[in-house]
Amino acid sequence: MADKIKIARDDKRAIRTRSLVLLKPAHKEVRKLKRDAHVPSIHGHKIWNSSFLIMDYLSRNKPPKKSRFMDLGCGWGLLGIWAKKKFECKITAVDADEDVFPYLELHANINGVNNIKTRKKRFEKLKKADLEGFHTLAGADICFWDELTPVLYKLIRRAIKAGVKRIIIADPGRDPFYQLVELCEKDKTMVAEVVERTTTRPKVAVADLLVVTPA
Repeated sequence: MADKIKIARDDKRAIRTRSLVLLKPAHKEVRKLKRDAHVPSIHGHKIWNSSFLIMDYLSRNKPPKKSRFMDLGCGWGLLGIWAKKKFECKITAVDADEDVFPYLELHANINGVNNIKTRKKRFEKLKKADLEGFHTLAGADICFWDELTPVLYKLIRRAIKAGVKRIIIADPGRDPFYQLVELCEKDKTMVAEVVERTTTRPKVAVADLLVVTPA
């Protein structure tokens, strides 16, 4: 690992929550990446609040220690970094936009986490073989376009066939997400549950979690 970047406790452009240090978009380390032409293009420009609600859910519904965990549409990677710190999970962070990975690596560094694998891949390109051996797949705010609904539904079906034990997708309430919920609820190969979560840290947020397990 490269030398750890130290963030002062009184740094107003950093947030501390759930044993993590998160940098705001205006932080000098984030701005430095932008100057180096790492500009995410698919909504990967900040940390999405639904990530924290998945963390809170997993704190009560723990994945097995050292199990394999895939962070779908990882963005800046905080969900995977947290699972690595909390449960020593073996993390693979997947995103279609490779320009998010420097931000993930920055946050891994400041949180003292290493050995996070990154993969540039679209959801529809994740094959059954790519999903085998994973216990948990999780993604926050990844069902934001209508065309993503069938893509994510097919991904969930492939994950179930690959032996994944649990898939979690969180969303603040968009129509494409609820269309995905309906598809999963009708599918006899899986059990789909919707869990509402709220938090006040680091700011007020509400989201529904689609939790899918094999039937």
